[in-house]
Amino acid sequence: MKVLWLLSVVAVGVAVRRPLPETGRLDFSLLKSHAPPCPCKDASLCAPVSITHDKEVFGFNAGSTQEQWENLDWTQVTTIAWSTETSLVCEAHSHNARVVGGAATMNLTELGTNATAFDLYVNNTVKMVQTMFLDGVTFDYENPLPPGAPEAGYYVDIIAKTAAALHKQVPGSQVSVCVAWSPFNIDGRYYDMKGFAQAADLLYVMMYDTRSQVFEQCIASPNCALPLVQQGVEQYVNMGIAPKKIILGLPWYGYDYPCLPGTAPDAQFCPIKLVPFRGVNCSDAAGSEIPFSFYMSLLNNQTVITKPRTWESDVSTPYFNYRAADNSIHQMWIDDAQSLKAKYQVVVDYGLRGTGPFTFADLDYSTPQAKSQAASMWDALKVFTET
Repeated sequence: MKVLWLLSVVAVGVAVRRPLPETGRLDFSLLKSHAPPCPCKDASLCAPVSITHDKEVFGFNAGSTQEQWENLDWTQVTTIAWSTETSLVCEAHSHNARVVGGAATMNLTELGTNATAFDLYVNNTVKMVQTMFLDGVTFDYENPLPPGAPEAGYYVDIIAKTAAALHKQVPGSQVSVCVAWSPFNIDGRYYDMKGFAQAADLLYVMMYDTRSQVFEQCIASPNCALPLVQQGVEQYVNMGIAPKKIILGLPWYGYDYPCLPGTAPDAQFCPIKLVPFRGVNCSDAAGSEIPFSFYMSLLNNQTVITKPRTWESDVSTPYFNYRAADNSIHQMWIDDAQSLKAKYQVVVDYGLRGTGPFTFADLDYSTPQAKSQAASMWDALKVFTET
């Protein structure tokens, strides 16, 4: 947890901005004429979703199989990012849910200083959305930027111009940008959060991987502790970002940490090895990301459990210990239905636009038990959707 980080916030540098390219330089005249035939049985489903959802359930990666898509709770899902299969697009549109692609990898320095490259990037993004029958894009650039770097301004310009072009060429389209769990320079990212909020339709606050840089004791701990959820959301709101612009992204995955040798099987604290990240010696890279489905399958295997599921009330997150095949002790932290309900309540309390998982694909539907466990995760979302 980043308690020390939160107590010593560094001011965001003012980014140098260049003027946006003139709208007339962007040529969209040939894009629609090159669109492929509609892949949906009902051609109307190739049209972008036009309705506005007052409550957004916006999540990533719906998986790659028809079974996964059919088991999504379409009464709640409103936006799916990063899953662009045409069959999914048809299915989602039949439920008035959007499917948005990922914005292409960017070289901010090149795009910010080369008007031709800038315009080509915007044109290609619009073309991708149109030819794949998508409903927009989400930006997710996470490289570090120092205070005052001009690239911070370039990034805002790219988002703003792409959003303007998409809104014109694809009515009803949605542009979002992924941001860290706190607006204050997490992992060396000195970004212009207010600029993002002005440029994009939505900010997807990635309230996970909060242990990417550990400044205190190097031990296993939650991926998404409730106090940090509350603090991060409050920081965004207090800096003037409208709650209705914010999607609180929450994890449907957790971390499996190997404890250092000598850790007792039933230990409360699990010391972990030092794995540096961006100049900080301890990080969650000492562990491995694990989906909710794997967590549940392991928790149900009582032959390896050395400390049963334990609720840590200070962080509103459970953990348990188990013995791995190599006889080492591991500690696993993950968000389940109980912990997520407390975090969905934050969405309600702050009047945010929505919430949603990273990722939808972390649930399993292959057995009756797995389906029941997945159903508990969908039911937890109703703390927000049915309020």
